[in-house]
Amino acid sequence: MRLIFALALATAPALPATAGYWNYNDWHVSTDQIDTGEDLRVTCYAHTGGDGDPVWALEVSNGDAGPPDFFPAPRLIEIAPRHHQTVMYDQQAIEFKFDSGTNVAGQAMAYVNDEGFFQAESSPQQNSVLLMLMAMRRGSTVEAHADNKIIASASLDGFTAAYGKMMDECGFSLTMN
Repeated sequence: MRLIFALALATAPALPATAGYWNYNDWHVSTDQIDTGEDLRVTCYAHTGGDGDPVWALEVSNGDAGPPDFFPAPRLIEIAPRHHQTVMYDQQAIEFKFDSGTNVAGQAMAYVNDEGFFQAESSPQQNSVLLMLMAMRRGSTVEAHADNKIIASASLDGFTAAYGKMMDECGFSLTMN
């Protein structure tokens, strides 16, 4: 029996020890480790959306400054299909509206990415990052509004757990204050 177990382990595909992936309802967390030769960098990423929809994401690295001085800024990321434009455009005012009643102002930045696709990103103003994170923790849904239209929305079910896992994996405090 031990021989069968040992053979099963020996022939099983190896999972990379340098990456991790977790699901928390509608939110997902992934980590990636890179040995730079001088130190081990861990990048932690929480996101929801995708599959043709815009992605709502946060990213932090263990080499970054962290709470309470710096918090990762939530970003709305849109990548258009080839030969199409993004809905968001450069320097467009974006308002993030939460079902809890909180509104946070942001601004879009649009460009052509390395693969040649039109891409746009929006995040809150730097002085509103913590306000947005706290609204994401308290709320159930978030909508991005531009030009008096809803351009994207997301469920926040699982956000708090995903944020906590992302921050923990990169060695940061989980508090938001």
